[in-house]
Amino acid sequence: MSDKTILIVDDSPSMRAILGDMLEKEGYKVVEANDGHEGFKIVEYLKVDLIITDLSMPVMDGIQFVREAKKLPLCRFVPIVVLTSEEDSRRLEEAKKAGASTWLSKPFKENQLRAMLKLVLG
Repeated sequence: MSDKTILIVDDSPSMRAILGDMLEKEGYKVVEANDGHEGFKIVEYLKVDLIITDLSMPVMDGIQFVREAKKLPLCRFVPIVVLTSEEDSRRLEEAKKAGASTWLSKPFKENQLRAMLKLVLG
C-alpha cells in the first residue's frame, strides 16, 4: 500500500470511478472532486501527492483549476496531470503554462496510467 494520496477532479462520475478503481488497485489513496471549484476547496487544506484533473468541466475548468491550485502553498510543487479527450494543442499548451506537469489522453489503458504515475511520482 502506498502512502501517496491522489486527487481526481472530474465532473464525470463514471470517469472518477474508473480512475479511482485503477489507482486504488495500484495501492494509492484516492480523494475525489466533482469539479475544479470542489477540487480547489480540497487542496486548500489537504496535502496530496498528485492531482489528476479533467480539462473540460463546469463551474471551474481544468486550466483555471490548475492555475489557482498552483498558487496554494500545499500545491506549489504537486504534479498535476490533465485528462483530456481534446486534441486541441493550444488548450494543452495553456494547461502546461498554467502549471500542469503532463497530460493523459482519454480513453487510456491501465499500462498508460501506470507509465504516467511512474513518470510523475517516480
